[in-house]
Amino acid sequence: MNEFGSSRVVRRVVCTRVCPCREGHGGRLDTLSSAKALLGTAFWLMVASQWTAVSALAQNSPSDKVDSPPGERIAAVDTPPADSGEAALPDLTTPVRVTDRGRVELHVADMPLSDVLQMLSIQGQRNIIASPAVEGTVTADLYDVTFDAALEAVLVANGAGYRKVGDFIYVYTEAELAELAAASAKKPYTRVFWLNYISPVDAKAYVTLIVGENEEERTVAVSPVAANSIGSSPEDSGGYASAGRDFIIVTARPDKMQEIARVLQQVDVRPQQVLIEATILRAQLTDDNALGIDFSIVGGVDLELLTARSNGLTDLVLGVLPTDRFENFNAIATTDIADDVPDGGLTVGIIKDQVAIFLRALEQVTDTTVVANPKVLALNKQKGQVIVGRRDGYLTTTVTETQAIQQVEFLETGTTLIFRPFVGNDGFIRVELHPEDSVGFVNAQGLPSEQTTEVTTNVIVRDGETILIGGLFREVTTDKRTQVPGLGSIPGIGRLFRTNTDSISREEVIILLTIKVVKDRGAYAEASFEQLEDVERIRVGLRQGLMWHGRDRLAQTHYRKALEQYAAGDTDKALWFARLALYCDGRMLAALRLREKILEQRAWDEIGTEGRDFIYHLISREQPDRRSPYPRPAISLQVPEQSVPGEDSQLDD
Repeated sequence: MNEFGSSRVVRRVVCTRVCPCREGHGGRLDTLSSAKALLGTAFWLMVASQWTAVSALAQNSPSDKVDSPPGERIAAVDTPPADSGEAALPDLTTPVRVTDRGRVELHVADMPLSDVLQMLSIQGQRNIIASPAVEGTVTADLYDVTFDAALEAVLVANGAGYRKVGDFIYVYTEAELAELAAASAKKPYTRVFWLNYISPVDAKAYVTLIVGENEEERTVAVSPVAANSIGSSPEDSGGYASAGRDFIIVTARPDKMQEIARVLQQVDVRPQQVLIEATILRAQLTDDNALGIDFSIVGGVDLELLTARSNGLTDLVLGVLPTDRFENFNAIATTDIADDVPDGGLTVGIIKDQVAIFLRALEQVTDTTVVANPKVLALNKQKGQVIVGRRDGYLTTTVTETQAIQQVEFLETGTTLIFRPFVGNDGFIRVELHPEDSVGFVNAQGLPSEQTTEVTTNVIVRDGETILIGGLFREVTTDKRTQVPGLGSIPGIGRLFRTNTDSISREEVIILLTIKVVKDRGAYAEASFEQLEDVERIRVGLRQGLMWHGRDRLAQTHYRKALEQYAAGDTDKALWFARLALYCDGRMLAALRLREKILEQRAWDEIGTEGRDFIYHLISREQPDRRSPYPRPAISLQVPEQSVPGEDSQLDD
């Protein structure tokens, strides 16, 4: 390209960028516009001259031609060598320059904004699309700034801004940006809210209040409801119920979406846990006193002739009256009221000729105390239940006109605690409570019988306090008299002709309740772990109380000695005691592991079937590096080579 051709290009560019009419030189400009046009013309003439110089250099040195943008080539011409020692000056001949690192250097004076955007687009290789309403001029000197910072600087100065959508940058005026923001604020979008503690059904009810009833079907969707019960039958095992987290999908405008997010964040919080301990005390006192006197007096005959018998002078059994005594006068006076006195106590007997007297006295005192102390940890507003007792089955029969149906029902006895807590923010807890302590049985006829102590109540308790929620005191006094009519009522001597039985039964029931909201979960976990350690101590203590010569005790003793010898470094003795422990208890896993550790090999035997290892063989084919669950020593199955007779001699020949 010659210089003349380059000048024509420059004149066309000047015309297009200077003349407001965009149609030639026919428009008239005022003085200020003329001055701007002249400055612009001079500027573009300078750019054209530089472009001509670069083109000539490229034609003279074709081997040094590089495919870089014009701006880069111009900068390469004007930039002094790095080793020249001269300070680098800004390249004023290139209005916009973008380095390989994406840094922008911009030097413009009163240049139209559209031209600056075009040069930024070309030099930065960005897709910039400007709105027709974007206009203005730019006067700026920017050094080593990012592309976004340079773009924002030239736009803010002219009351404009930009948006990035994919690979495109859209430039708008501030008014247009405000209109776009308002339009996008009204445009619905979809969001998934993951739920932790509240159910999707409850969350849907809350969201519906915000988005409105009319938009419910198309704006809210929830995850499937999980199985609602814990049962032992296959029907209650969950089936195809969702095993993932609960969620709710909402489609709404941005303003409503923010409100929904705020509400769900406030309601979907971790529920509090409540520890309830009920103490049921039932004390029963029974005091029975009995005193009775029996006597036998015979006349005309003595006790010996009647062949009377007595068991240790505690009673008397008269025999047969001889027939030859029937003609004589015979008489007897006897009482049988001391038999009402239960066995035991004091018995005094006197037998002499024709008189036998027996005195029985007994006092029975029964003191029974039952303390039940169930504890349950449950979530707020959730039902908690603990049952410690027994279930006795009995048959019930339902008879209809056509058939009789028998069903098995159960009588549940023992200690039961059923409750539901409602935790308040004021330090109080409302509790629906039903503690029960009962005993019962099913008789031989299949009829159930139960004696129970229970309370059903709804109370308010302060957090951490113990209160009395129920009590019962009952006393029954019984005075029973068995006597000879008339004689037993005579003052003084009447006691000889009667038996007295007194009974006092006193029963007292107290039910206490302690409720604690679990705030410090770490302390609660530590206390629970201590309880676990205490249970292990009790188990070990009971095992150590067994006889020393039992197989289990011998195995424990040998294993303990094996550990001591292994810690001392004597592996031979440790192996000996480990084998003794396994001889006593071949299933002691700890001794098996210790023996494998000492021998550095695992005990094994072949089970003789492929059924057990079938799945592992199948997995090993797909995953050769997978470790076998039952390692066995590797066995070489290679057959040794056998030489053919005469082969060695042939080779030697």
